Amino acid sequence: MAEQRDDLEADARETQYLVRAGGNRVLPVPDRAHRLNPLRAGNRLSWASWRLVARRVGADFFLNAVMDRGAVLTFFTVLTFAPTVLAAYSIATLVLARNEAQVTSLTTELIDGYVPVDLADDVREAVAMIVGAGADGTVALVVSVVFALLASSAYVRAFARAANVGYGRVEGRNVVRTWATMWAMTVVLVVGGVLLIGALLLRASIVERFVEPVADPLGLTGVVDFLLGIFLPVWQWLRFPVVIVLAIVLIAILYYFAPNVKPVKFRWLTLGSVSALLVSGAVWASFSWYLSNFAGYSAYGAIGTILALLAALWVNNIVLVVGVKIDAEVLRAKELQVGLDSERDIQAPPRSSSGAEHYARIEQELEAAGRRIKETARRRPRGEEEPGGRDDAGAP
Repeated sequence: MAEQRDDLEADARETQYLVRAGGNRVLPVPDRAHRLNPLRAGNRLSWASWRLVARRVGADFFLNAVMDRGAVLTFFTVLTFAPTVLAAYSIATLVLARNEAQVTSLTTELIDGYVPVDLADDVREAVAMIVGAGADGTVALVVSVVFALLASSAYVRAFARAANVGYGRVEGRNVVRTWATMWAMTVVLVVGGVLLIGALLLRASIVERFVEPVADPLGLTGVVDFLLGIFLPVWQWLRFPVVIVLAIVLIAILYYFAPNVKPVKFRWLTLGSVSALLVSGAVWASFSWYLSNFAGYSAYGAIGTILALLAALWVNNIVLVVGVKIDAEVLRAKELQVGLDSERDIQAPPRSSSGAEHYARIEQELEAAGRRIKETARRRPRGEEEPGGRDDAGAP
């Protein structure tokens, strides 16, 4: 009996809770949800489950205001652009011993290589305007990196909120744990993003101007010869596979750690992440096609290209949010197939429930305060003036 009592007490201590998005009820996660594994290999979705997934994703696309959430994420994406450009310029200037002429030459070469001729002058002017204020490379680097990290962290937190709405729950982690998790994700995603952009831009001129000045004093000229003679020719074939792998890793990290959901295991590929990756690739391929064929003929010139870029970013962020929703609904359908009561709430255990319980208490206190006002008004005789004011504020 004593052992059974200890087991029951242990189960009670380990009970986890979630709060439905927009609600104030603390809902216990059933113990079966911990033991069952809805994502096991043999639990394949039936046709009825696939239809439920499609219907829920379609319905919640509008109910959850996914387009609005994509716009918020786009705002934070744009917010990181200027400080990121300034940080990259400052790092390049410091690496090249403050030789701004070489940095300017390299910047011009990259713009000429990746931007249509009709827009190259406008892009050069925009970059010059951004980096023009950074007279002191070190100060500009520190300030720009701080602002870029703050904006990136805001993006990650906004994505986490959108992901929690997709799973139908509020954030359950407390403020300290949430911020620590989001900042850790920010650092990882920023480093991954830098590697991804570097993989796309790596070429012989970058090796010659960044690696060679460092390698010569160290007697590592053989490394430069290897990079220029052997690695870069092979890299031309490996570039896009590496970029795809990096994108898969970044999306997997974002989808796994952002929502307040604790899946059974980490998965590199999910239906939602693959869908997001494929559609995102199509979006940026379309944008590249627009730049190559129509940007120079647009009546709006550079403004039209900026609008097209913003639209591409917006659609890309919408796709990322929809990918989370697809994974959430697939998880719901798999939970239903193993017998969990997931018709209304996904039963996957949260990463933490302390923040959700605090949110629910605040909502309950606010409702109680409103209820007291209502009950006071009902008990007051008709025609009696409300204390501190008149019953009819508009009466003469």
